[in-house]
Amino acid sequence: MKNISIIGGGPAGLGVAFYSDKNKYSYELFEANKIFGGNCITYNHNEFYFDSGAHRLHDKDTQTTNLFKSLLHKDLKLINIPSQIYRDGKFIDFPISPLNLVKYFGLIKCIREGIKIIISKQNDGNSFKSLVENKYGKEISKLFLLEYSEKLWGEKAENLSKNIAGKRLKGLNIYTFIIEIFLGNKRKTKHLDGSFLYPKYGIGTLFSALANQLNQENIHRDSKVTQIKHHKNYIKEIQINGNEIKKVQNLVSSMPLNKMLKILHPSPSKEILNFADKIKFRNVILIVFFLKKKRINKNGSMYFPSKKYPFTRVYEPKNRSSSMSPKKNTSLAVEIPCFNNEKYWNMEEQHLKKSIGNYLIDIGLFNKNEIIESTVKKIYNAYPVLSLNYQKNITQINKYLSNFKNLHLTGRNSLFTYSHIHDQMISARKILNDISKNYKK
Repeated sequence: MKNISIIGGGPAGLGVAFYSDKNKYSYELFEANKIFGGNCITYNHNEFYFDSGAHRLHDKDTQTTNLFKSLLHKDLKLINIPSQIYRDGKFIDFPISPLNLVKYFGLIKCIREGIKIIISKQNDGNSFKSLVENKYGKEISKLFLLEYSEKLWGEKAENLSKNIAGKRLKGLNIYTFIIEIFLGNKRKTKHLDGSFLYPKYGIGTLFSALANQLNQENIHRDSKVTQIKHHKNYIKEIQINGNEIKKVQNLVSSMPLNKMLKILHPSPSKEILNFADKIKFRNVILIVFFLKKKRINKNGSMYFPSKKYPFTRVYEPKNRSSSMSPKKNTSLAVEIPCFNNEKYWNMEEQHLKKSIGNYLIDIGLFNKNEIIESTVKKIYNAYPVLSLNYQKNITQINKYLSNFKNLHLTGRNSLFTYSHIHDQMISARKILNDISKNYKK
């Protein structure tokens, strides 16, 4: 019998549990919180619903898409909504559209910036700053990419890995700019990814539906893994809530990598723990305003690169599904990335709501008398910070962890990579396949 112990009930952990159940493997899942979904949940506030971030289910993996369609049926729909950047009082297509840049800068300045980029012989370098400045020039990069990234990740752009770009900049360069400027919308490049699948009552219903497919006796809430014991290159047991001991045959962890290393017993070497201390995760404060108005605009998300604003992204849940708010009302969710020691993380809630509300009122998104009420949620470990030398630290940590023959890592925070829902499900299938192969040896 293949016995699988799973740490974490977010998308990654639930994916492993689902495929374990499907393959009739014995499994147990341990989630520290009261609800499943990790950082991908939906909150309910009176008649309003809102997600713990502007999450999307991309139709990038057929098995994942078919699975969630079979669970949610008509409640999962393909939607197509635009996103925009707000800069200097103007809304501009996101990802950046050349036609909008012409409107923003003027044709002459755009051509001048384009010529600078074409004749420049810089290479992409190692940092995010060098990558984007080489592709788009210094002015466009500063206005739309560098300041935003520094707010999001909490590091100077020259200290960020170019890997933070992910696939966002794929197909987006000076040559596609020229094509769009002169050939217009008919030749618009495919980097504008506005289509995605979304559930009627929020992203969290994907994972509540997934959890409902599992044997409820095998999935445990309020079950924090407090110690991981190992011996001779094998994980032997885990401790739950400081007292209960569970034997382990195969362990799959989606716990933040640095936290997992610190609960290993015996403890890793000081060198490995030093590497663990060097990796960081960014938290997010989510402030949601419930409003007496039908709609603010039609955007899926609005991005705020200017450091004038402490927030990076604002989204209107109702634009993803009309069921997220009452018919005559809407809501607006605001994301502020920060570390534990930063000003906004430690700000008193009422002061925080007032401060952020004033920014949004000044922008013109709503009026003060339209606010019904507001709420604040704090999301821990929302993003792994991909600093310039993060790969060196992760490589050394993974080299150490690879010594454990029955340990598997999954999820954004354990693999320390930026990934999506379909990536977690693909990872789950791969892990089950690997465990099956090892069992047959």
